[in-house]
Amino acid sequence: MRSVMLGIIIGLVSCAVDESVAKLDDSPSLGKPKKQTSISACSQDPRVLLGLASIDVCIGAELFFREPFGGNGRTCATCHPAAHNFTVDPLFIASLPPADPLFIAENNAVLSQLEMPALMRQFGLILENLDGTTSPTTKFVMRSVPHMFALATSVTAPPLPTPDGTTRPPNQRTGWAGDGAPNAGELRDFQTGAVIQHYTKSLNRAEGVDFVLPVASELEAILTFVATIGRTNDIDLTSASLTDSGAELGRLTYLDPIKRCNGCHRNAGANVAAGFNRNFNTGVENARLPDLNSLGIPRDGGFGGQNLPNFDHDSDGDGVLDSFGNGTFNTPPLIEAADTAPFFHTNAFTTLESAIGFYTTRAFAQSASGNGNPIPLTSADISNIGRFLRVVNAAMNCQLALARIDGLVLIIDDQKNHNADMQRTLAQLALNEVSDALADLTGVTSLNASAQMLLQSALVDLQTAATHASHTQRLRGAQSARDSISAANSSLGNGMTFVMGAGSFMF
Repeated sequence: MRSVMLGIIIGLVSCAVDESVAKLDDSPSLGKPKKQTSISACSQDPRVLLGLASIDVCIGAELFFREPFGGNGRTCATCHPAAHNFTVDPLFIASLPPADPLFIAENNAVLSQLEMPALMRQFGLILENLDGTTSPTTKFVMRSVPHMFALATSVTAPPLPTPDGTTRPPNQRTGWAGDGAPNAGELRDFQTGAVIQHYTKSLNRAEGVDFVLPVASELEAILTFVATIGRTNDIDLTSASLTDSGAELGRLTYLDPIKRCNGCHRNAGANVAAGFNRNFNTGVENARLPDLNSLGIPRDGGFGGQNLPNFDHDSDGDGVLDSFGNGTFNTPPLIEAADTAPFFHTNAFTTLESAIGFYTTRAFAQSASGNGNPIPLTSADISNIGRFLRVVNAAMNCQLALARIDGLVLIIDDQKNHNADMQRTLAQLALNEVSDALADLTGVTSLNASAQMLLQSALVDLQTAATHASHTQRLRGAQSARDSISAANSSLGNGMTFVMGAGSFMF
């Protein structure tokens, strides 16, 4: 019966492959190697043939991870690797080989000013010409790399007239300020901006010379992929309960309207109660890294200001216009926060608790959002909210690991020892999530000790699944790890069920 059903699935997927190839073949760039390579790879990909991902998700992933678009060798995965939560930080950057495309400014004299290598290596900051590329070495800001989880839940723009002083377009909220994409300013356009900013062979940024822009069908495929990375839903925190008493107190404090957390990050997501992603001026630019001030790095005005000739915003409140924008930044999701440190757009805070504590500071109090008052969080509140966010993140980690293991088991069952490298990499990605969950829970004292023991056991089994030459041993390791992770997830609490997107299987 299983073989009959598998045949039906493969037949249906083959039809989908044919339709997607036809859509791509309608593009003006028919015959480009990047497109044909993606189609060829995905038409034979077990994840597509077994129904784990659609052909469009697969093609989008191929373009995301492996296509340099005629540029300097970088791809999306240069700054958004699947093996590191689709972001980079100083520790990860230090692990990369000297020839990695991330270090193009160090290795190519023509591009020596594309980045500021010292700030990249020390703080994980990337140079961005967000306010126009006419003076790329003087008109820039330094920003951290946001992760790409849960984008489908995070980009809805406010209705017009907007309550936060932002405009439409941009029609969706992307990047740290909500205006990270060019053209219509939608998530599908983000790739275009990335190619122009980061893939270029020179600071002239001449299309057709320094890079080749993605065409419409490629943008759609990449959008299909990135919109399905990680969870595709938010949860209802009012219906959740956490096993750890401190984390449970943190949940209640988080929901307390006086503490204001849930007002901006509803259900620890990226939206306000009305369901859209809103910008706020929280004064966070005044809490940026001191090194940026000592080095004279231009101030970041947040949303807006593109292509203006002169500064139009006072970021530090000294009465002098010093940046471009309106001073607002958009709200990131918090479910994934605990294992994607450092925090804020300049990586100014290295721990979750210090980032929470920012809202008790003078910088926040004097901002438009603070309105003269810090948020009344005690040290116990900060600790408990930190425990709460660590547990929620660990639950997401567990469930993402379980989804990847389920996909791995399906592939092993069908492929046996074929595509062994794919199997091992998928197991490694599941192992990474378990490691992240453990880091969340061990980051403070006495947080869900039983879950920690179960996750430690799962690590051993996933190590087998990620390295063994025998598919039967990989299968045993994966299945054993699944039991431990499932038990660990259940022990964390209730009401934290996430739906994982198909992009989670791609790398």
